Amino acid sequence: MLITSLLMSINQLLPVVILAVLLSLIVPLNQRQLSIYAVFGILVSLVFVQGAAWVSQLFDHRGLEFLQMLLCVMVYVAALISCQQRSHAAAVALIATMTLYLSHYMIYLVSFWHSKDTAEPLILGTFLGVGICISFGVLLFFLLESIVRRAGVQSLIVLLALNATAKLLVLLDLASQVDLIDVTANYLDWRGFLVENSELGRVLKALAGYEATPSKTALWVYVIAAITFIALVRVLKIKKIEEPVCGS
Repeated sequence: MLITSLLMSINQLLPVVILAVLLSLIVPLNQRQLSIYAVFGILVSLVFVQGAAWVSQLFDHRGLEFLQMLLCVMVYVAALISCQQRSHAAAVALIATMTLYLSHYMIYLVSFWHSKDTAEPLILGTFLGVGICISFGVLLFFLLESIVRRAGVQSLIVLLALNATAKLLVLLDLASQVDLIDVTANYLDWRGFLVENSELGRVLKALAGYEATPSKTALWVYVIAAITFIALVRVLKIKKIEEPVCGS
């Protein structure tokens, strides 16, 4: 249970931390803003979990999947708008991402919380996972800050584009689950190159949506959506970020 809780917390928290780091460098966001958005994101996630049973009954018992798909689109659009250094768009992207991922983890916590045998390793695994994710986020922040100073802000835009586009892959999976689209054929297999459950695989999945066995549909959507994101940044003449601000 300890290992399961640790891996579960990392899988659900790491995408949130990575997006927070990217947004804090692009917008930029200070620690106070991030704290406020984090608290609000947790509250929205709790509301989401409480209302999940009711929402799931809508649209022929597909309401929950439709709502999660809406969250994926919101993250993509809000991340794009946040490149104009609009803090409200960054808040929407971060809160939507927290709702998308933390709601799953909250359901997991509630499921095992009442058992005396699982409560202690559950809490310990959660704290370890949170600590690992925060430590990774701090290191990633300074690494990306150094890269921006040498290579320019476009590297951040590309990473944000890949990160936001990864949410559209989640949308594809959800759409497939409710039979809106069919992506069951023509899968690629990259497990010989990098397995998804390895340490690097988990980081790349949280950072850029890496999948070891993607469908060709998902691959095309990923490439087109990422290119569209980057192109819109240029076409819309999104504000240039001179230099990331640390803890401003």
